[in-house]
Amino acid sequence: MNRYPKKVNPIGPSGLTLIEVLVAVAVLSMVGITIWTATSQTTRTRTIITDAHERFHQVRTAFDYLSRDLTSAFLSKHRGTVEPTHDTVFIGQNSGDEDRLDFAAFTHERRYFDVDESDQCEIGYAIAEDPNVSGQKNLIRRESPILDLEPLEGGQSLILVEDVVAFDVQYFDLPMNEWQDEWDTTEVSGELDTLPHQVRITLVVNDRRGEEVVYGTQIPIPMRTPIYRAPFVPGPPIPVNK
Repeated sequence: MNRYPKKVNPIGPSGLTLIEVLVAVAVLSMVGITIWTATSQTTRTRTIITDAHERFHQVRTAFDYLSRDLTSAFLSKHRGTVEPTHDTVFIGQNSGDEDRLDFAAFTHERRYFDVDESDQCEIGYAIAEDPNVSGQKNLIRRESPILDLEPLEGGQSLILVEDVVAFDVQYFDLPMNEWQDEWDTTEVSGELDTLPHQVRITLVVNDRRGEEVVYGTQIPIPMRTPIYRAPFVPGPPIPVNK
């Protein structure tokens, strides 16, 4: 027989009081809010960096296209005398903040086997309305692999930069030693059969906050005189006096 009986806890089984539960809930809530705030801030920062990187990538890509196309721009005097089939031009139109540039270049890449194309093509840069976003304008690049008598039309268009505010192009006239707002090789007076020495491009785009950001570049044109080969004249060779 046990002479010392088991002691009984008069308070009852141990547990958490209401105050302890409330304190635990408050601590967990603070930890959860802290984690959510940090995660939300990280997500927001990542979105900002991604949007900025995407916009910079679009601008860099556009300038890469412009540099490659303009450094390969050319004019040619080779035309059929009976039935002309093509024409090469360099036309820069001044339209305020929405300039347009069309020219011929050696930058076309053949993507299909045995296709009737060469590296010659018609290139165009312009501002166009976005078909999906109302009020938004984009910088587009037009390319046609076929040289024809309509050098300002045809081909396929590719969006290079979205939400563009301004696309301004200027052309350096080396003999005049000044920048021109327009250039047209089809005009009799002015820049007939001559390409500009350099092209200066200013591109203004909206960032994610709606603020305007200005980018610029300057591109030289190496081949400024037209390609021309004297036609063959049958007959005896012309003697050269020594």
